[in-house]
Amino acid sequence: MKGAFKLRTPIAKRLVILIVSASTLFALLSVAVQLAFNFSGAVKNAEQWVDEYNQANLSAIERAVWEIDYQLLDDLLQGFVQQQYVSSVNFSTDEGMASGVGEADLSQKFYVYSLDHQGTALGKLTVGLDLSLIKQDIKAQALVILLTNGLKTFLMSLIILLLVGRIVTGDLRRLAEAADQIFTEEQQIVQLPSKLLKRNDEIGLVASSMQQLQQRLQRGLDARLEAEQQLHQHRQVLEETVEQRTSVLNWQTEANQLLSEISLSFLNQTSSNSKALLQRATSAIGSLFPIERVVVLEFERQQAIYRDVWSVPGHLAPIEPVDLSQLSELKRRLVSVAPIVVSDVEKLKRHAPAEYQLLKQYGIKSFVGIPLSDGNKAFGLLNCVSLSYCAIWDDYQVVLLSQFAAAISGLLINEKNDQAMNRLQNELLQVNERLQVLAETDELTGLVNRRPFKRELNRAVTSARRHKTQLAVLMADIDYFKAYNDHYGHVQGDEALKLVAKALTEVVKRSEDCVARVGGEEFAILVSDANQQDLPKMAEQVVKEVAKLQIEHADSQVSAVLTISVGGILIEPDDVIDPTKLLELADSCLYKAKHQGRNQAVLDLDV
Repeated sequence: MKGAFKLRTPIAKRLVILIVSASTLFALLSVAVQLAFNFSGAVKNAEQWVDEYNQANLSAIERAVWEIDYQLLDDLLQGFVQQQYVSSVNFSTDEGMASGVGEADLSQKFYVYSLDHQGTALGKLTVGLDLSLIKQDIKAQALVILLTNGLKTFLMSLIILLLVGRIVTGDLRRLAEAADQIFTEEQQIVQLPSKLLKRNDEIGLVASSMQQLQQRLQRGLDARLEAEQQLHQHRQVLEETVEQRTSVLNWQTEANQLLSEISLSFLNQTSSNSKALLQRATSAIGSLFPIERVVVLEFERQQAIYRDVWSVPGHLAPIEPVDLSQLSELKRRLVSVAPIVVSDVEKLKRHAPAEYQLLKQYGIKSFVGIPLSDGNKAFGLLNCVSLSYCAIWDDYQVVLLSQFAAAISGLLINEKNDQAMNRLQNELLQVNERLQVLAETDELTGLVNRRPFKRELNRAVTSARRHKTQLAVLMADIDYFKAYNDHYGHVQGDEALKLVAKALTEVVKRSEDCVARVGGEEFAILVSDANQQDLPKMAEQVVKEVAKLQIEHADSQVSAVLTISVGGILIEPDDVIDPTKLLELADSCLYKAKHQGRNQAVLDLDV
């Protein structure tokens, strides 16, 4: 039995304390109430005894007082005192006579009885009950009552503890042991005893609630574990996504920076660095994208001409032009000037067999083709090729390639424009040169006219001053040429002018000298680095060469053939003479030659 109600848990201790406290309090209250009732009953019994004794002996006391029998009165009073709890009895009269037994004090309760005999008042009888004696008896009873109630309380507590231990505490302990096993490392659901679950009281309700709570906790734990797994998976996916996005952003930043650098370098394009700029662009594309070859093609007369090729080591790229005449699908796609993305060339086998055969011939497995356009139509193609695997292209990569293609298109267009501009400039220069030659050349004789002759004269004067050399200017005029034209006609006159011009150029052969037709039948000759010995000989030879032509001139007054008159001047390097003045001086000498009879040369060698 001792082990059955041994306090093992805080609940049992609290329950024992509560039961003992409540039982003790109840016992004390019960004892107090019972003692109060016992005290009141003892007092009433004592009063009843006194009344009964007084009723039995009152007449004897009255007779003893009436007869003044003090011995009898004293005996009767002694009889009162012998009663239980009576401590004092006193008799007193109105005349002051008194007699009594025992001592009266304030702790006593007094009862007063009137004495009379045959209607005559004899006095008063006062009986004092000693309440302290009653209290002593009550105290003696209280000890017995306390022992009795204590024993009852102990027995009741024992019975209650046994019942609680059997009905409540044991099952609660089993519930506690089961609760201690819930969600251990094994995380298995603990099966509660069926006895507890089948109970229809609060313990059964707690056990059922605990079982449901355990199931909810298990479901919650499973959900938490699943959520943690999903969170871990999501975290891994997020980390991978962030890493991929970061890698993509870094790649995009690098690509955009490289594209910007290439676009800026294209601004410095010249005819000499276009090829290097194009090679830099294809190399940049090859380094940015997962490809093995970059090809820039330009269309020309149904052919695709290779402008530049970048390839990884070990993959030789073709350089022969590609015939486009049979590639109908490619030409159809190029009309829209949209990117052509082919992740697997095998998909072209059915609807584009010609293109498929061409790509298979070059060992291409996938490619992206971005048309090179001038805004209206495609004039070329930027090809990014994979040879060993089928590449997957996303939209951003295609957009970036389109931007590279736009930059390359601008480069090639500028190159074409530069080439066209250079050709145009060359043609314009040639035309200008021809126009200048036509403007400065006499159409009939092929000699220069007056304007270039003056320019050459200015140059020769400057050179003569710088090099300290002599310079000569000759003016020649066909004698009576107007009469020749009138007689033989202008056609024959033109032929005569051609022959005279040819004769003059045969005499004046040096490149630094110049022969010009400065009028209808007037010619001018510039002789650089001249001297007094050779100049007269040259002038005489001019006259003789014209005469040797033997051109008939029936209206000439000096000869039967066409002749010429020459006038000239020789200047020293220190002479400061304006070129126009030189022509005037030479013309004056020509005038003298005509005045002296024509068909001769007159020179001024002393200027």
